Amino acid sequence: MQKDESTILSLKEVSEILKVNTEVLRRWLREGRLPGFKLGSYWRVNAADLEPFLRPTTGASSKEKNPSGVSMCYKFPKWLEFSGLPETMNKSIDPAAWAVFKKLVELDFEAGRPENRLVSLELSEISTRIGLEEDRVEKVFRKLCDDNYVTKTSRKGENYFSIVTPIRTPRLILDIDYEKGGVKGAPDYALENPCLRRFLESY
Repeated sequence: MQKDESTILSLKEVSEILKVNTEVLRRWLREGRLPGFKLGSYWRVNAADLEPFLRPTTGASSKEKNPSGVSMCYKFPKWLEFSGLPETMNKSIDPAAWAVFKKLVELDFEAGRPENRLVSLELSEISTRIGLEEDRVEKVFRKLCDDNYVTKTSRKGENYFSIVTPIRTPRLILDIDYEKGGVKGAPDYALENPCLRRFLESY
């Protein structure tokens, strides 16, 4: 990326860099997939925050590796949203189950690869970030544990959670189109993407 990392970009500039429609970018900003901030009524983005979308895989140019110029997933594996899991969780666990689980997956992403894949569990923070009462979040979290989607661990008075992998989904990633984050019709290099493998492999 040619711009200095301290550069503040307009949405139009981001659109030109990523080759993504501004409406899509606005949705990413609202969902938290793309970090940004409001300056008056206009979105602004730090140039440095575009790096995860632009970084090519070793051995090929960005254009060869990712024709769209956009990472297959950022903060959250896109294929999970098309796996049938949102509907399954909301129907079988709680109408808020997917919202809670999705945030847990995002927190796991943010943590990188912590020891034993234990991520700090702050139910009050999750409650604030998804806009649900804390007792509702706690209730849903317990049900997610009961259904073996997540586990809870306590150490020295601190609580942690782990995503149980491979995540059980109604639709396999093999049956989900590449454009939706899956591997159906994907080029061979896409299968090397750690974002795809992260929740498919036992930790």
